[in-house]
Amino acid sequence: MRYPPGDVPELPPALAKRPRDARRGLPIPPVNIHPDPTGGGSHVDFTTINTTTSTHLAVERRCSLCGEPMGYWVAFLGGPRAVELMRYADPPGHPECMTAALSLCPHLAIGRHRRARADRPGAGIIPPGSHGDKPDRYLLGITRHYRFIAEHGFSVYLAAPFKTVRAYAYGPDGRLHPATDTR
Repeated sequence: MRYPPGDVPELPPALAKRPRDARRGLPIPPVNIHPDPTGGGSHVDFTTINTTTSTHLAVERRCSLCGEPMGYWVAFLGGPRAVELMRYADPPGHPECMTAALSLCPHLAIGRHRRARADRPGAGIIPPGSHGDKPDRYLLGITRHYRFIAEHGFSVYLAAPFKTVRAYAYGPDGRLHPATDTR
């Protein structure tokens, strides 16, 4: 999915202020900026989360996608199993930023879009205990509280019970759409 400059769907203001990826025109979340292994600056990798940055943002209760302070409500995005366990490998964000990610992130927005092979540079790392399979739907849970723990070099985010859960499923066009089982 590539968006020419000016054609990116409407973004929440804080997300719109983020630097843009030159190739895709997408905003670059702070959790996708990684230190360059050679020590010369940083690079963007949309397939992995910078755990140091995500943990720092979570401690300060800042959105993982725009980096701005989160207000009263925070959102978590994952498959049905993540909601069942209330455990997430991905950090929380503003509900409006997480909703925007559903249409902006090619891995989420397009059903047939797969992660890069693990042997390819920049393919990312799947956290221990994750199977890497893509769910047939995503659930956006909105809550007030969360906590997190470190396991095996990854942060695991534990959401408090959700006030609202919005469901999104892949339609016949292969794209993610709001589903009818939102509560």
